[in-house]
Amino acid sequence: MNAPRRAAPAALLCLTLAAAASGCTSGPGPGPEKGAIVLATGSDLSSSGVRQDLILDWEKRSGRTVRIVELPDTADGQRSQLLAAGQSGNSGYDVLNIDVAWTAEFAEGGVIRPWGEELDADFLDSVVKTADHNGKVWGVPFNTDAGLLFYRKDILHDYGYDRPPSNWGELKNVAGQVADAYNRAGTGRRMYGMVAQLRPYEGLTVNTLESAWANGGDPDAVSFTKGEQVGALQQGVADVKDRLDSIMPHEATTMDETESRRWFADGRALFMRNWPVEYASVAEKLTPGVQFDVAQLPGRPTDGKRMSVLGGQNLAIAADSSHPEGARQLIEALTGPSSERCLLERGFAATRDSAYRPAAKAPDCSLPPGDAQRGEHGATRPPARWPDQEPPYTRTLYAALRAAEPRPRSAHYQTFSKVVQIRVSEYLGSRGGTAIADALAKEADEALSGRR
Repeated sequence: MNAPRRAAPAALLCLTLAAAASGCTSGPGPGPEKGAIVLATGSDLSSSGVRQDLILDWEKRSGRTVRIVELPDTADGQRSQLLAAGQSGNSGYDVLNIDVAWTAEFAEGGVIRPWGEELDADFLDSVVKTADHNGKVWGVPFNTDAGLLFYRKDILHDYGYDRPPSNWGELKNVAGQVADAYNRAGTGRRMYGMVAQLRPYEGLTVNTLESAWANGGDPDAVSFTKGEQVGALQQGVADVKDRLDSIMPHEATTMDETESRRWFADGRALFMRNWPVEYASVAEKLTPGVQFDVAQLPGRPTDGKRMSVLGGQNLAIAADSSHPEGARQLIEALTGPSSERCLLERGFAATRDSAYRPAAKAPDCSLPPGDAQRGEHGATRPPARWPDQEPPYTRTLYAALRAAEPRPRSAHYQTFSKVVQIRVSEYLGSRGGTAIADALAKEADEALSGRR
């Protein structure tokens, strides 16, 4: 048997030296990353606006270049393209701007890599949940969102109500009474009690979940057919239909965020459930704090708890990124305290607690006053020029965010959402009966578990 070969002295020296001498290296070590950092995002970030300004500011300070790849306008199109590119193993992306509902699916699909450490305590607890999957952090919250109740403050006051309803049952009663009295008086175009986003798309899923939670549903539950969850989804769907049949226009079944906002701003609805990003556009037609205002969504009649579905976007590092160090530095800059304060001042919902401190105690935004930006749902917004550099609804938004909850955190969430959209839309268009609503709970469970 031949004896093992002994390494030559020169080879041993190469193995033991941290910095190899000339002539005994086996090849160049890892050097600094070269090339642009590629950020894949929807069109709402690739336009002018505060988020684009934050990227430009980081480029100036870091000396790095960021190349933005614009994805399709629709959320489904963005998700499909990112999944296909990521699962190919050669996406060419470094940073992904993803919807908070995609975290579990992208993590299990190998599209994004773990962040590698816990998020710091300044991030809102509710928002941190959107970046977590199976005990690991997979991204960093960039901007968030919570549904609010927009209401015609002036009209409510004229009919003896000086504050918005505290629960959904009260809202239905007040909306019906005031809208009927207003229409009988003939003071303007016909007004309905409420508008919301009931077109069969993600907005319908959001409204359905919020109604289910208002009826005792548990946002953290993984089943709609077990324990205290039994009946919550069915009753939630029934309540949405009841509001549609009693205080909403039939056109609500075709409305998204933009169309419902138009109805409200045109004086055709007393109440509206919508995201805060619509506030500035409403303010172009109605006077904030005088003609209209916003509040948290109505609470549950049992305990008064107010819950909204949590929206927003997270930044994650692509699994096949060729610039992971630069990607991480970019994400840290875009989600830092100063950047989050800039987002709040320009009309977005910030993800950090420190951004909501009074202006004198909040982190300084390093950006100059900005131009128009695009909101989460793609609609162009005018520049925010609020007193004290923050929107007038900031306190209400902060409370809503702290009470908000993520959508079901499942890798099969998109299937679940499609089931909800199809079944609830079918139910809203029916003449009655509970068969569709009853079937929905079972089908929802099957979808979330991947059995459908």
